[in-house]
Amino acid sequence: MFVKPCSAPLVPFAAPAGPGLWLVVFLDPPEPGPDDPLPNRLLARALRLLRPGFRHVLAISPVVGAGDPGRGWLVCNPGARALGLGVAPSHETLRVLRRLVRQGRARCVAVTAREPARMQPRGLFTCVQVVAHLIGVPCHPFATPRGLWRRIAAMRA
Repeated sequence: MFVKPCSAPLVPFAAPAGPGLWLVVFLDPPEPGPDDPLPNRLLARALRLLRPGFRHVLAISPVVGAGDPGRGWLVCNPGARALGLGVAPSHETLRVLRRLVRQGRARCVAVTAREPARMQPRGLFTCVQVVAHLIGVPCHPFATPRGLWRRIAAMRA
């Protein structure tokens, strides 16, 4: 039995006006310590196969509302253990991000989220797939953070 897809929203929340701005941040996660669990240390070792500076990706978006643009930043940090989602203080988030970029430890690209014209398969639950799905960029199921960076750059050109 097939169910006809519904175009109505699942939850009757008011949608934000216009597309959302996301800063997509590419960086390397911190190295685990010797006392960290073995799976964490093995994952860190596997991530060394990826290009430095492109071993993790997360996305942040400004929280706006009721005439107060400085309410903070919505942070979506898909990690190996959990999906981190929360609001960070506006002033601290930008300060930390600027410092990381200035030190060469992070790269940032601003993206306007879009809703694809057709269904997008989600693929594996990796940081790349979560961020790509969040911003509406089609991505290969086994893409790396650098692959997402290149895809975004190609779409901007």
